[in-house]
Amino acid sequence: MEKIIMKPRIFILSNGELAEPQYFHDFKRHLKANNIRVIEYKRFRGKAPWEFIDEAVKCKHGFERSGKFIELDGDQFWCVFDVDDYWAQNQKRFKEACVIAKRAGIRLAWSNECFELWFLCHFGQFSSAVPRKDYHKKLSQYFKENGLGVYKKNMENMFRFLLSFQSAGINNARRIYSKDKIDKNPSSAVFLLVEEMNNLAK
Repeated sequence: MEKIIMKPRIFILSNGELAEPQYFHDFKRHLKANNIRVIEYKRFRGKAPWEFIDEAVKCKHGFERSGKFIELDGDQFWCVFDVDDYWAQNQKRFKEACVIAKRAGIRLAWSNECFELWFLCHFGQFSSAVPRKDYHKKLSQYFKENGLGVYKKNMENMFRFLLSFQSAGINNARRIYSKDKIDKNPSSAVFLLVEEMNNLAK
């Protein structure tokens, strides 16, 4: 009997309530990828990044014990979160959590300040910090300029609106990204996860 070769899987966890889960669920549907799992647990929502990472480590270990996650098969475990004001609040705990995640084999898709920076990268390059309060204004402007309609925070189908700009988003995010420099504002590592999802679906 011919051995069935399973494709590696990607597990995506987020502490966001709407924007992140909606985006990655829509992305998964677009790719028609059964080997991508977007995990939503209420206990993750609104957690500080270090608390979220602690919960994610427990979650990953649980999947490993049950055989749902096998790192040797190439499975990946990702945490998506905002840096926001948390870095200023407690750099020590933030740094410790990142070390814990690395040791646990968890990859981090952070955004400084927030996930919407990944959206902004689809429309241009940002070398200086963008205040969080200005994200909505800038996205509204870009939506209008590109004939995408009216932008609303946490709007549905955001992935679909941004899809044709995804290559630009990846390139622009890569230009402002520095490995392990979570405190760099602006910066986002979300493009790394997006690339892995695209590669997995090939």
